[in-house]
Amino acid sequence: MKKTFTINISGSIFHIDEDAYEKLQRYLHMLNRHFGAAVEGQEILQDIEARISELFIEKTTNKVEVITDGMVDEVMARMGKPEDFMESGEEEASAKAQPESATPNDQPIRRRLYRDGDSRVLGGVCSGMGAYFNIDVVILRIIFVLAFFLGVGASFIIYIVLWIAVPKAKTTAQRLEMKGKEATISNIEKSIKEEVNEVGESYNKFMNSKNERGESRVESFGNVVASVLKVALRVLVLLLGAVLIIGGIASLIGFVTSIAIGHSFMHGGPWNFGWDSDVNMTGLLEHFVSPGAYTVSLIAISVLIGIPILLILFIGTKLLFRYKTNNKLIGLGTFGLWLAALIALIVVSVNQVGNFGKQSSQTVTQKIDCTTCKTLYLETTDDLYESLIEDHISLDRMKIAVVNGKEKMLGHPRFTIEKSSTGEYLLLIKKRARGNSTEDAQKNVELIEYNFSQKDSTLKFDPYYFLKENAKWRNQEVSMILKVPEGKSVYLNEKMTEIIYDIENTENMWDGDMVGKIWTMTPDGLALKQAPVQLTK
Repeated sequence: MKKTFTINISGSIFHIDEDAYEKLQRYLHMLNRHFGAAVEGQEILQDIEARISELFIEKTTNKVEVITDGMVDEVMARMGKPEDFMESGEEEASAKAQPESATPNDQPIRRRLYRDGDSRVLGGVCSGMGAYFNIDVVILRIIFVLAFFLGVGASFIIYIVLWIAVPKAKTTAQRLEMKGKEATISNIEKSIKEEVNEVGESYNKFMNSKNERGESRVESFGNVVASVLKVALRVLVLLLGAVLIIGGIASLIGFVTSIAIGHSFMHGGPWNFGWDSDVNMTGLLEHFVSPGAYTVSLIAISVLIGIPILLILFIGTKLLFRYKTNNKLIGLGTFGLWLAALIALIVVSVNQVGNFGKQSSQTVTQKIDCTTCKTLYLETTDDLYESLIEDHISLDRMKIAVVNGKEKMLGHPRFTIEKSSTGEYLLLIKKRARGNSTEDAQKNVELIEYNFSQKDSTLKFDPYYFLKENAKWRNQEVSMILKVPEGKSVYLNEKMTEIIYDIENTENMWDGDMVGKIWTMTPDGLALKQAPVQLTK
């Protein structure tokens, strides 16, 4: 019993016995030796293997699964024996390529209809039919065109059907079958070499042909491409220049307009920025930055924005009008000015941030004289500046108000209640502020002014603390803690909502809901004593 092997030829799997395998292997090896060194050798070998695979497939269709030694002999007889090529010179190879039993290379065999993709106009149907029927393809194309224009619409449908139904000749063996030639080694080699030579001749003809100016096709094509690219580049440069000019002019108009709203930005014109207020932008910023920093910053920002806008305009006009400039001193000076503005803005910004680097605080403890009273009534005075404020801007708990024509900076204090450990009512007032040093922060604390008053069992708190004249905002805060003895009570007036902040109580009641009620200090904390009461005074 012979051994069998599984082999792969041109993508198809076959089972072959041992003798047939050795013969086929020698056959392919000799083919590889003969064609492997040629330029088109690999393409020839691939087409030969594809044809061998087709022949084996034909021979294994009748349930014969194993390729035998006889089958290999038949395939070799049809394809041609390579030892004939190896023994003789190239001139005698074509005559000795096949044994006597083989079909001669040029002997017509049964043709097969394929679409010819090499000489196609549309789908290659006419060229394929011309090769099959041995008719000039031009005649077939004229027939199809005339039939189409003479109103025989079926010709177009027939062409489409043939395009879909007829396979395209992809391999060299299929192209030979289309012409009625056996796909032998000699014919495959001859066909591939003819294709390679045809491509080479066409390429050389194209490369060496010249136009009426004596230029070669390559030179002519290169000159045309260079001219097209040159024109396209010039158009792009002009478009870019126009875009830069339009963008630069629009930016310049927007910039000038923005700094000219109301009055010149150098003179502090009113910039409202959406606030319904007469507080101008310059006056607002002066509460936050050091003297002169606002002006320096605006000048630096104007230079930083203005110079790039002018540069855009310069580049745009240069691209569009193609004028030359050689004055490097102006360019270096402009860049130096822009760099100086950037450094100035960085220095000013760092300096202003440094104004908040240190923090200081001051706490004052005030005894509330209410020994005999059981309940201390807490309320805020009528808004200190309510009748005087002409306009204002609110910033969180701060308010910049115009009072009697002058701007003042006000802030809501924070008030909470805790248990007293001394058996007395005590009021702790803590003021905090920041500065560029501890001493500067302490000075800013002393610029905070806050007042409260007591009358009998009633404490009245100002709803605002305010900063003294010429004081800058340095994150100033005022917080108050009322220490209530155990067993004593407090009543929170409705107006206390403006200043109370996070008062802990046993009811877990929100600050805004604690007003209008009496609260008693217990061992567990502040507890609700009774519902709202009507006070008569």
